[in-house]
Amino acid sequence: MQGCGIIYPLLAFAISPTPTPMTTQLSASPLMPAQRRQRIIDFLQRHGAVTIGQLEQALGVSLSTLRRDLDSLDAEGIVDRTHGGALLRQHAPTYSTFEPETAAAAELSPREKAAIGLAAANRLVAHQSVIFDSGTTVLEAARAAVKRAIPLTAVTNDLAIAQVLGQSPLIQLHLLGGVLRPGSPTIIGPPLMEQAGALRAELLFMGTHAVTDDVMSETSADVASVKQALMRAANQRVLLVDASKFRPRAFMQVGRLHDVHEIITDTGLLAPEAEFLRTLPLKLTLVAP
Repeated sequence: MQGCGIIYPLLAFAISPTPTPMTTQLSASPLMPAQRRQRIIDFLQRHGAVTIGQLEQALGVSLSTLRRDLDSLDAEGIVDRTHGGALLRQHAPTYSTFEPETAAAAELSPREKAAIGLAAANRLVAHQSVIFDSGTTVLEAARAAVKRAIPLTAVTNDLAIAQVLGQSPLIQLHLLGGVLRPGSPTIIGPPLMEQAGALRAELLFMGTHAVTDDVMSETSADVASVKQALMRAANQRVLLVDASKFRPRAFMQVGRLHDVHEIITDTGLLAPEAEFLRTLPLKLTLVAP
């Protein structure tokens, strides 16, 4: 969806179901080393950063091969190696404001996101009021919630999530209104902030672009402001992030991990990061993809 549009505020409605897009692989057949490395560069140009596990899913080659590829690209000055992955070097100076397109983001860690979404949906209780923040991992929680077939009152600022939740006749759906963010299904803007201020939900499922130490951050000030408003509107806040989101800080701080009650992530989380999170006053849940 291109351009900006105005969405009418806080209307309860159902959206006709649309087919779920399939995650695509970058390669369906074996590649020569030069071709494989070019695919890695192409992938990084779309995403900015990537983990070896994500490349393994996308390219279908061994971890040892990918490590050699990344080491070679690092030696050539094309990428910067990180713990378990790489950054595209040309993006490194401006990475705090770089984010992949929505369709591209959906390709990252699909198995991990599905497992996190399922774990989140299993927390839900019948007749609960739940805010679904925007994002591809929260979208998986919405899909899993619909499959559970329990009555809920749901609120979201994401059109893609609204389409999924609208498939269930048991879910009373409220869509927060405002301005549609260009190139994204996310609704932002002052009208949304005002509506969020009138809400009091029992639970929030939220995502974030990056987790760095105990800070959650976003590439956009507008998106960060919306997430802060949604956090204020919920009694319990659960952060849904795959392990690749534990990376350098983005442009705008959303909040601190002390502001959330639980983090659900995957078992790809590095041991030092898991150990740090266990020192915080929150619940850490690790799920296997």
